[in-house]
Amino acid sequence: MTGVLVVDDHPLISTALVVALTAQGIDARRIPVDDSILRAVGRHEPGLVLLDLDLGENAPSGLRLIEPLRAGGWAVLIVTACRDRTSIAEAVALGALGWVSKAESFERLLAVIVDAAAGREVLSRAARAELILLHQAFQDERRLLVQRLGRLSARERQVLDRLAAGRSAAAVAAEFTVSLATVRAQIRSILTKLDVRSQLAAVAIAHEAQQAGLPQF
Repeated sequence: MTGVLVVDDHPLISTALVVALTAQGIDARRIPVDDSILRAVGRHEPGLVLLDLDLGENAPSGLRLIEPLRAGGWAVLIVTACRDRTSIAEAVALGALGWVSKAESFERLLAVIVDAAAGREVLSRAARAELILLHQAFQDERRLLVQRLGRLSARERQVLDRLAAGRSAAAVAAEFTVSLATVRAQIRSILTKLDVRSQLAAVAIAHEAQQAGLPQF
């Protein structure tokens, strides 16, 4: 059975997993969570990495680690409290074996990990295909969002950003030292370019861009 490395910023969880896996005869070890995760993993023979998606402020996103880990010969199982299906879908699309929620009982969590370490399937083909389709749909939506926002000038993006933050047109005008009429004209231009009929709809697009992690939003 392959060795297991645990990459998780919660010591209680990672220590409990290492102890439980070791008791089952599996060589399991914790990896310090910082900006040198990949170097630390690279000191071991490739096996299975248990990877959380949210590793805290002092480490990269778990999603950014999947491809280099896979390139190094590691299998990756996502063990996370994250409930965002788009993130889980992205992880699977990037090459993760599958995922298991920390909300599961510890017995269930351990069983899935042991299956993965033994090379057994932990995600059905149907479930994998569903997640990959979800990821593709999310990517298509993101590309469309980038195209729509790309129609805006730099100043229009700034104005939309302020509106999305709850600022009034008058407050925006004061910040940029322009007339209220100028800002209202910019807002009309934003609505036209985004092909929406209301400021509320434009703000909704800005919030969507923020959630998607697009630059400036």
